Amino acid sequence: MNKRKLPLRVLILTVGLIATGSILQLYVGNESTSAQTLSNSWTNSNTALPRRPFVDDFSPEFSNLPTFDEIMETRTREGGKLIEVAKFLYSDKPWPSYSRNDLDVQDGEMWLGLYSAKGKLRFIETRLTRSAREGFIGPGDQPEDWLKFEKKGDLLLLTKGIAGLKPGGVTTLFRKNVSFDSVYLEHGFRRTFELAGVEYTLRVTTGLQRDGGKVNVLVLESAGKSQIVAFNLYYKDHNTLYNSIGELLWVGDMDNDGRLDLYFSDYGYEKGGFGSNLFLSSPTKEENLVERVAGFGSAGC
Repeated sequence: MNKRKLPLRVLILTVGLIATGSILQLYVGNESTSAQTLSNSWTNSNTALPRRPFVDDFSPEFSNLPTFDEIMETRTREGGKLIEVAKFLYSDKPWPSYSRNDLDVQDGEMWLGLYSAKGKLRFIETRLTRSAREGFIGPGDQPEDWLKFEKKGDLLLLTKGIAGLKPGGVTTLFRKNVSFDSVYLEHGFRRTFELAGVEYTLRVTTGLQRDGGKVNVLVLESAGKSQIVAFNLYYKDHNTLYNSIGELLWVGDMDNDGRLDLYFSDYGYEKGGFGSNLFLSSPTKEENLVERVAGFGSAGC
């Protein structure tokens, strides 16, 4: 992992378990202090207010986790493909557009789209076409292509070649709603879901890697099993709080096997970048609750 000299007020991280992501959270400036507690010497002054002593309250629940280099060496490529769509749709654009290098689609291919219509989600087959977005250069000075699809409702994502996914209804317990605040998988996050009479707990805690690296850890628990789903770099100081796995996008039963599946984004390592991960229950081995079957990454700058 290359080391960089990082700005004081903004920390852009370029290492993680999974591809680039969505949101960069910043804590900038001084902690608030009530006017009643300020002495006259501080009133109407341009001098920075005094701070409380900084305390790093990092307390790892897990230890001896593999390093990021070890993960990259042992990780196998998934056979399926996924394209995030909802994140790239804008009201003033007719279609989503993507960096030409990020879009692994042949013109005229049939994909399986997850559409929302009348409050329900369904997988529907759709034909894709791509064309150059003339006169536009995206992040990283890369040309972009339009991605067009059949409009059979609001399209959330596209998949191809993922075992267990087929046309039909999808049970949804949680879905990101653009009209409400996002749900971030931050340190301390904990939420319980129930599917087919079985309770699942999704939570975020902390851990230590074998090389001493601090990480956020996403854990899924159910029926006496506890699985580390993903982890990424943890960082905290006076001005920066980086304690999020990413954003929760969807939870439910996508492969219709009666067990929980997850779809979430990565934390934003690059400006303009995005990454997401789909975990399904159907391909799991006995000791796991979910397995990563596909992801999508779009580079930033």
